[in-house]
Amino acid sequence: MKPSPIAVRLALWLAVMVALAPRISRAEQRAFNLLTANVEDIQNAVASGALTYEQLVRLYLNRIEAYDKQGPRLNAIISVNPRAIEIARSLDVERRTKGLRSPLHGIPIAIKDNIDVVGLPATGGNLALAGSYPARDATVARRLREAGAIILAKTNMDELAMGSQGLSSLGGQILNPYDLTRNPGGSSGGSGVAVNVAFATIAVGTETGFSIRSPASNNSIVGIAPSEGLVSRAGVIPISFTQDRVGAFGKSVADAAILLTYLRGFDAEDLSTTVSLGKVPVKPYTDFLEDRLNGARIGVLRDLFRKGEQFQHGSGVIEKQIAAMRSQRAVIVDGLTTGLDLVSLIPDLRVNYYELRFAFDAYLQRRGPSSPVKSLAELIASGKYLKSQNLDSRLEQAMKVETLDADQGYLARLENRKMLRQLLIEMMDRHRLDALVYPVKSLGAPLIGAADTGDRDNPISAVTGLPAVAVPAGVDEQGLPLAIEFLGRPFTEPRMIQVVSAYEGLSRQRVPPKATPHLPGETLSYK
Repeated sequence: MKPSPIAVRLALWLAVMVALAPRISRAEQRAFNLLTANVEDIQNAVASGALTYEQLVRLYLNRIEAYDKQGPRLNAIISVNPRAIEIARSLDVERRTKGLRSPLHGIPIAIKDNIDVVGLPATGGNLALAGSYPARDATVARRLREAGAIILAKTNMDELAMGSQGLSSLGGQILNPYDLTRNPGGSSGGSGVAVNVAFATIAVGTETGFSIRSPASNNSIVGIAPSEGLVSRAGVIPISFTQDRVGAFGKSVADAAILLTYLRGFDAEDLSTTVSLGKVPVKPYTDFLEDRLNGARIGVLRDLFRKGEQFQHGSGVIEKQIAAMRSQRAVIVDGLTTGLDLVSLIPDLRVNYYELRFAFDAYLQRRGPSSPVKSLAELIASGKYLKSQNLDSRLEQAMKVETLDADQGYLARLENRKMLRQLLIEMMDRHRLDALVYPVKSLGAPLIGAADTGDRDNPISAVTGLPAVAVPAGVDEQGLPLAIEFLGRPFTEPRMIQVVSAYEGLSRQRVPPKATPHLPGETLSYK
C-alpha cells in the first residue's frame, strides 16, 4: 500500500527540518569571548543566564593571577578589591530581583591608584602612602559604585603621576604586553594595560600632560581625555588644579563612552566643574554612537606631524587612516596650521610643577588624619619616593614656588595656554570642523628605562583643556601600536563620539597582544 500524498509531504517536511535543525541551532548560538567582550556583550551574556557577575569577576581575577603576578608579570595591578566576589554576588541577586541600575551594573572596573576608593589603599604608587586608606571615595569612584559597577582593582602607575615610564616605588615597573622590554605608557600605564589584556572590562585613568592618550596608544585601546571641567577631580591625588583630568579607557569607543557617561557632571567639591553646567547632554554618550562618516568635517593639524626620517612610517600610518576617512565621504580639510612651532612651544605651556605643592597639600587636607604624611614637604623629608625619573629635581622645583599670585613665569604660561586654546577653537570654527586629527605620536613605545616623552610627547589636549580621543590606527615597523587623535571644542563630546565611533567602525585597527592568551573558561556559547 502506497503512502498518501499528505504522508509523503509530511515525511519530506520532517526530513528537511531534521537536516536544517543543526543550522538553525547554530544560527541561534551566540559567542562570548572575554578577551574581546565589551560592556554590551557582558550584559547580553548575563541576561541569557550563560554568565554571572561572580563568574565574570573570577575570570578576571584568574587572568590577573596568571599574567600580572606570574607568566609575563605585567605588574599592572597594585591592589585587588578583597570584596570583589562578594560584591559581584550581591549584584547578581540585585539584577534578578530588581533589575539593572545602569549599563555598568556588575561591570568590573580598574581604577588608577591615585583615585580614592574606600576599602582600598590610595597610594599614587608611592611608598610614603603605602597601606593608607582614604576615608571617602573620590567623586568618580562614588558615582561608579552608585551605577552598580564593581571596582575590581587599583592599577599601578608612574609615581604620583609624575612620570612616563610606568614605574613606581611601591608597584615597580609595568611591562608592555606587546614587547616586555618596552614602556607601557604613562602615567596611567596600569589602567591601559589592564583593559588591553582583560584584567577588567574598562578602566579609569588621569592625565596632566599625556597620561591617558599615551597608554591608550601603546596598548591599542581607546582613551578619552575629556573637556576640562567635565569630570570631577575631588579625591584624586593631584599635580595641577589647572591641567589634571580624569578620563576613560575601553577596548572600544562605545565602552569608553559608557564609562565617561557615569564619570561626568557637576561636583561641589571640584568647582572647576561649574563650567560644564548646561553643556552636558541628559542622554548617555552611547546614544551618539554612529557608523557613518559621511559629512563629518575633519581638519588635519599639520603642526603635530613631526618631521624627520624616524617619523615617516608612523606618520604614514596616520595618513593612511586619513585617506580611509576621505574614502568614506568625510570632508578632510588638510594643511591646517596655527603658524606656531607647536612641538617646541607646548612644553613651555605646562604649569604642573608651579601648582604641585598647593594642589597636593590641599588633597592631603581632604584625606584627613589617615594620611601618613600631611604635606608634600613631609613626603620629601621621608625619602620614600623614587630616586629616578628626575623625580627629586621635580619635587625640589615644586617646593621653590612660594606663591602663584605674582609669579610672572606661571602667569605667562596661563596666558599662552589661553592663546593656544583660542587659536585652535577659532581654527575649528573657521573651517566648521567636527575635530582636528594628527598622530598621538609617530613612534611606538620606547624601551623600559626611557621616558615616553621628547619625540613622543604630545600634551596639546592637556595644555588647552580641549577634549581628545585616542583611537588605534595601526602599528609601527616593529609591530608596536600607534594611534590617531581627534581633538574637539570644549564640551563637544557627543559629536566627537559620533565621528570617532564611525572612524573606529571603518578602521578596526585594534591589535591584541600575544603575551596573554585565553585561559580555560573564557569563551562560551549560548542561545
